[in-house]
Amino acid sequence: MFQNAVSALREGDKWAALASALEEVLEGGAPTQKDDLLELAEQIEAMTASLEVLSESPDFAKKRTQLELLYNRIEAAIRPAFIDSFTQLNADLASVYVRIMAAMSRSGGVARVWRQATVTTQLAHWRRDPALPALSSLTMAAPTHMEWLTNVVRSETAVAELLRLYTDVLLSLDPSLTKTVTAEFKLCQSPEEVLVMLADLRTGIDDFVQSIVRIIDTHATGAGVQKMKEMSEVREVGRAIFSPLRALLPEYGRAQTQLLLAQLDDQALRQEDLLESCRAILSTAERSEGWLTQAYARGRQIAGTAVLPFYLPAVDSYVSAVLNVITSQTRTIEASFLSAVAKRESVGVLSEWFPGTLLLDSAAALMLQWLTDAYKHTEGSDDHPIFDLSALLLDQESRDKVNKVSPQIAGLRRASDHLRKLARNILRNPVDVQLDKIAALSAWSNNDALSTDLPDFALSPQEYITEIGQYLMTLPQHLEMHLSEKQAPWQFLAEVCSHTCDAYAQRILKIRDMDALGTRRCLTDIVYLSSVVEDLGTATTPALRNLEKSLRAAAGTQPE
Repeated sequence: MFQNAVSALREGDKWAALASALEEVLEGGAPTQKDDLLELAEQIEAMTASLEVLSESPDFAKKRTQLELLYNRIEAAIRPAFIDSFTQLNADLASVYVRIMAAMSRSGGVARVWRQATVTTQLAHWRRDPALPALSSLTMAAPTHMEWLTNVVRSETAVAELLRLYTDVLLSLDPSLTKTVTAEFKLCQSPEEVLVMLADLRTGIDDFVQSIVRIIDTHATGAGVQKMKEMSEVREVGRAIFSPLRALLPEYGRAQTQLLLAQLDDQALRQEDLLESCRAILSTAERSEGWLTQAYARGRQIAGTAVLPFYLPAVDSYVSAVLNVITSQTRTIEASFLSAVAKRESVGVLSEWFPGTLLLDSAAALMLQWLTDAYKHTEGSDDHPIFDLSALLLDQESRDKVNKVSPQIAGLRRASDHLRKLARNILRNPVDVQLDKIAALSAWSNNDALSTDLPDFALSPQEYITEIGQYLMTLPQHLEMHLSEKQAPWQFLAEVCSHTCDAYAQRILKIRDMDALGTRRCLTDIVYLSSVVEDLGTATTPALRNLEKSLRAAAGTQPE
């Protein structure tokens, strides 16, 4: 017991002497010579060891606080010279400083000092040559940096420290990398130049990134490779090096929009000949697939699938412009057609309006297909987090854009539906013109007695219905000229025939004064129309069949 007390007193005296010695060192200024620094290291190690012996003393907490304050002063005093030893690549001197930091249990701060010194050196290079290629010297020095981190800094996480260095350098550049690259972009004279410069920027970034990948692959094997890939430092340096591309991706969107819209600056789209103009619109729609494919390929080259939030709005703008052209031409056709209808002129399959609507409908269908295909592209990620461009380049708002439905899809569908309806109305017009004559025909009533006694075989179909029949019979060959799909001509023909039967029945039902001969004449016309419809491979509608039954019942005749 007595011996323990004596030992504690001696250790307390030793502690006081060491503390006094360190105070004298600090008052005289931190040493800078190697021998003096080694002596300082030994003193600090002795102080640390002495404190451990005094762990049971009543004033241990006070002494520990005193020592921490002393260490803070020592670290502050040696820091400038410590940084200089790294800056001047003086490994011998730097190793002594590392020993001092370890003696104070502050080895964790060594890497920060090393990074600070190395960042300062790299920033000096940057100020002389502020351009992305200048950063290649940083990764080229990786072997030297790894040697220092391993042998001098004594870091157990050398790769992580190296990646932190790259992040610190990238975030400390003045002017910043983003500002430097943006200044270069302001010199671009055309959207094409913007895309070329963005591609060059991505190439420069990739050179830096590949260097980092090689560092990771060089210093890790087996499961360690995946562990290094998952380090937060990998993603942080990735965000730092991709920062200028992240800032400039909207420039890609604007440039690509301009290039796509420039494709519509075509004189063929503005020619006066209606059919030729419609053909030019269809040709533009057909070539759009190539333009959009090329645009996406260039976007992928610049930012991978992370380009989608900027590529898709460019596609939407282009499709919207094409849709406007289609809609404008549709209005021209519709206005001309309605004018002809108002004048009771007979138009139809032989007019330029009908094939014009078909051409425009095909253009709308193609644009809908290309637009749908564009939105089928999905975001992707690479196995290596430093290539996960979606995470590195996009915020949540940008990612959400990819999952939205294009507003142009509904517009294209409405345009297509309207064009098909217009095409059907144009196709029906000659039929409607003839059917409009029914109400004014005198053949339905006021027939003399002699005419009433005429046998049924002496009655012939009236002119209005034969005109309709002749028009219907010519439709197949004309429809085949304009409709390439096998089922399309038949569908149009079947629809016109059904419309003719129903519209005819409606017109006849409106006749309130029909005598016996008029009824027989009407039945003759119905038989003729039914024969034409059946010869065309379609069937009469229930409305026309019911009308025929009613008229036969009224006339007291049986169907032939």
